[in-house]
Amino acid sequence: MMGIINRITKRTLQGEMGRTLLTIFSMGIAATLVIATLVGFTSSQNSLYQKQLKDTGGMQFVIRNVPRENAAKLRRNTAFQKSLAFAELGTMKLPKSIDAYGDPAPLVAMDKAALRQLVQSQLAVGRLPRKSTELVIPTDIALNQSAIGKTITAQTQSGPKRFTIVGAINSYHTFNSAYLWITFTNSVTSAKTVSVAGALTDVNRIRSRLAALAQQAGVKRPKESVLFNERALSLLGAGTNLTDKATIVGLLTIILTIIGLAAGMMIYTSINLSVRSRIQRYGLLRSIGATPKQIRQLVYREGLILVLPALLLGYLAGIAGLAGVMAFLNQRFEASGAGIHLYLTMSPWPLVGSALFMILITFLASARPAARASRVAPLAAVRDNMSTARLRQRHLRPGLWQRLMPTPLSQLAAKNYRRNGGTRWTMIVTLSISILIFVGFTSFARSVLRDTSNDYGGSTDIIVQANNTAMAGPLKQIQALPNVKSAIAVKHDSLELKKRESGFDSQSVDVLVVPKTVFAQYFNNRITLLNASQRRMNKDGQRKLYWLFPANFTGTLTFAHNTAKPITIAQTVAADTPILRSLANYSGGIVISEAYYADLFKGKRKNPILQTGFYILLKDRKKHVQTMAQLKQIIPTSNSSDQVANNEQNTSILTALQVMVYGFLTLLSLVSLSNIINHIFANLLQRRRELAMLQAIGTTPAQVTRMLGIENSRLFLTSLIWGSVLGTALSLMLRQQLGGAYETAFTLPWLEIAIVTLVLITVWLIFEWVSYRMIRKQNIDHWLRLT
Repeated sequence: MMGIINRITKRTLQGEMGRTLLTIFSMGIAATLVIATLVGFTSSQNSLYQKQLKDTGGMQFVIRNVPRENAAKLRRNTAFQKSLAFAELGTMKLPKSIDAYGDPAPLVAMDKAALRQLVQSQLAVGRLPRKSTELVIPTDIALNQSAIGKTITAQTQSGPKRFTIVGAINSYHTFNSAYLWITFTNSVTSAKTVSVAGALTDVNRIRSRLAALAQQAGVKRPKESVLFNERALSLLGAGTNLTDKATIVGLLTIILTIIGLAAGMMIYTSINLSVRSRIQRYGLLRSIGATPKQIRQLVYREGLILVLPALLLGYLAGIAGLAGVMAFLNQRFEASGAGIHLYLTMSPWPLVGSALFMILITFLASARPAARASRVAPLAAVRDNMSTARLRQRHLRPGLWQRLMPTPLSQLAAKNYRRNGGTRWTMIVTLSISILIFVGFTSFARSVLRDTSNDYGGSTDIIVQANNTAMAGPLKQIQALPNVKSAIAVKHDSLELKKRESGFDSQSVDVLVVPKTVFAQYFNNRITLLNASQRRMNKDGQRKLYWLFPANFTGTLTFAHNTAKPITIAQTVAADTPILRSLANYSGGIVISEAYYADLFKGKRKNPILQTGFYILLKDRKKHVQTMAQLKQIIPTSNSSDQVANNEQNTSILTALQVMVYGFLTLLSLVSLSNIINHIFANLLQRRRELAMLQAIGTTPAQVTRMLGIENSRLFLTSLIWGSVLGTALSLMLRQQLGGAYETAFTLPWLEIAIVTLVLITVWLIFEWVSYRMIRKQNIDHWLRLT
């Protein structure tokens, strides 16, 4: 019997080749979406994991306190993909000029290989040590005290030792408790204990395995002695933070649920309409001895046969599409210097999981149509009772729309629409959900994934922050650089007003101390209130521009600080240029010269200003890297921010997010659109006998086509209204979940609704054209004789 079922399935699919190919194509789009999502998800995980590993030189962990004689054996373990070791020199006591608290600092020594791999990427200022008398220290100490180049005497385990500070390492890197105070060594063999940094080939059970390896190597308290790159491991679900694991699983579950819903509706619609059109065939099979189980197997087998070529199409399109998108994004990342590289990861679980997911969705979508087919009674099917809609009294009464229709043809369309209740509501729900997903998620993504750099206007190209640095001399050198268009320098202080003036945003006012050249060039030697603007959400949820001070304020300001004299403001200037915006730093303030600031306090200021900011505009932004190198020569202890590179990186990352999100939504929309087209045309094929009857009584193909157009226009309009309203509500709900974390005002998604409307009009026109051609060419006698 199974051989007969296979032959029936094959002949059925071959006999309806148009519908079969359309269904395979639709399922292929769904399979492409599933495969691209799962492979893209694992590729993104691996890409972000590799980026986080750069923070630790490709190392996943550091095992501390390893006895020197056991380190080599530990590193030879086959579980290690790579490893290196550095010496632990105990702790040293620092002079108070470096550390006011005098806390002991752990000192380590690294050879050239360890320095290049672990420290080079973390080096913020200066260079790596080249001698055992040179030292790299944390940035929070180096930059606050301008320690680079200084020589200190520290009390080490082997007695007092003099070090020259040559660089500063990022204080907040992942393994910061393993190394922050670093010197140079040619060999680690002189230390009693060493630290072993490494990476395992397999991260499964990485914590328990490393604890066991550390214990075998003689490490005391092995669990406490192993440090992990938690940021990297959490991306693979191997971190200790359960929230991160739940986030990964939850995100993947939500995405697959949305895909499964769209794909399931599409497959269900196709198979359900196929079953409804073959009711008589199932009845005939039952009459010759087929059991309900065999009928169900026939429907399931048809679905599974369709999903196999769809999967092949999905693998080809999904993987090729991902490879192309990643190549494009990698070019953008490389050009912008974002330090990100996307790796196409072809691990088994997303490839196999995609196939299993599609087969499961197909099986679930086929369940109800299969059950319906198995319940067909032979006699009822032969009489065609099952395919005829069961009409209730309310279906037979003319509705309001039918009474308002001006012509008999439009009244017939209204009657058909009212009587096809089951099919109609299935199509409306399917289409409404599709529109809901597109409008809701696309409008939300468009409002969030946008470039916000223009909200406040452009700023300078390079920002340099330095401590205890004079302004006038370095500023003159900076202005002399060939690629510098203009530059200013400023020191920031803050004072409390005795009384908050009318129109002032805060009682605290910044004091912006500038060199006399800047004071003369930009402010005409007049004490100026520099007015900054901010965008804030008002009560109506709209982003409005607010100025922090009155537009034309002049007058005298008095302060709560006892040693500060009153300041008379001569003019108020709006921070509306890149230079002035950077100077104002979004908070504005009182601009005064260095000489006036010294006179303001008469040297009695208890907390003198330590930090100086230099803000620079470039002539040619493409040469920003060369200019940054020149600035390092002028102010070697600075903490510089290359805004040109930052903007390029942010734009590249934003582009990547937009491509991924909109790519996902596009494929999801294509699945939904395929569902709509499949549903409409399958319903058209099912009604061919009814349409032939209309032609037999004299109705022309154009009139029949117009009747179908009226029916579908109402269906599309109803679905558009429901889908747009619900999609807008979804977008608003998602927007509210952001709270105040992202200041974007909610706006109605008119663009998305317009796109949906245009697509529906296009589908409607195509349907009208195809319907007319089919009706004009169909054999009326054949369909009238068909029972």
